Amino acid sequence: MKLTNNLNLPQTVVSAIQRNPYIQVGDISVTGLIQPPRIRQLTSRYREEMTVDVSDRMWALFGQMFHYVLEKADTDNGIVEERLSTDINGWKVTGQADLYEDGVLYDYKFTTIWSYVYGLKIEWEAQCNMYAQILRDIFPVKELKIIMGLRDWVKRNSDRKDYPDSQIVMVNVPMWKPEDVHEYMVERVTYHQEAESLPDKELPLCTSAERWEKPTTYAVKVKGQKRAKRVLESMEDAEAWAEQNMKKEFEIEVRQGESVRCESYCDCSNFCDFTFNKLFKGGK
Repeated sequence: MKLTNNLNLPQTVVSAIQRNPYIQVGDISVTGLIQPPRIRQLTSRYREEMTVDVSDRMWALFGQMFHYVLEKADTDNGIVEERLSTDINGWKVTGQADLYEDGVLYDYKFTTIWSYVYGLKIEWEAQCNMYAQILRDIFPVKELKIIMGLRDWVKRNSDRKDYPDSQIVMVNVPMWKPEDVHEYMVERVTYHQEAESLPDKELPLCTSAERWEKPTTYAVKVKGQKRAKRVLESMEDAEAWAEQNMKKEFEIEVRQGESVRCESYCDCSNFCDFTFNKLFKGGK
């Protein structure tokens, strides 16, 4: 991957971002399993051609620092950053939980406040359960927890409803039945195995959830005003609501939906025909 430095950051910062401590072991990691096959394949196929600016990697660097400091802390009855593996459908699947202590498996996340406010991401839930599945061949796992470091936490907002009291929070993760985890892992491994031999255009599309898709909405507004009176999911619903509730002259603003990940956060978007057609050819 080629790194640019558009902000002319010091070389020390660039070098720190260039240094990737991760070494691939086995056929696929737990993190790779929850990744969409299209993204995993395109990243692998075009890694040398992809270009990313170092400024877009700063949060990833801070996340590494968060993990590194916690990894170096003393623990008498725990296992820290131990990479283990299991065989699934002919592939060696590896996983490295951040901490296992007294029967509890912990995973660290350096993330935004919205990851807490909007509730646990399903991919994080799956990730923790797959770590537990690999670990329980050796040790009993009684609980799963995610420790979130909230990088954009603001103290003055802590008295708001549903806002965390602290910039570090611990979230309980639902535990799946071992047989359900195994079934999920077989399904994901098979999904990725099938993608290995597919040409780019035949790779399965990322789901709307994986694209972080925001749907098109329709905002009913008093004509000439900026603030919407109501935002609905279809033009028909917006028109019906406006006819019933608006006494003044109104207008309906179409707020075009977007695939947030594709448009702003996917490193391989330049090599994805879905993104190209949607962004540059006006496709839906």
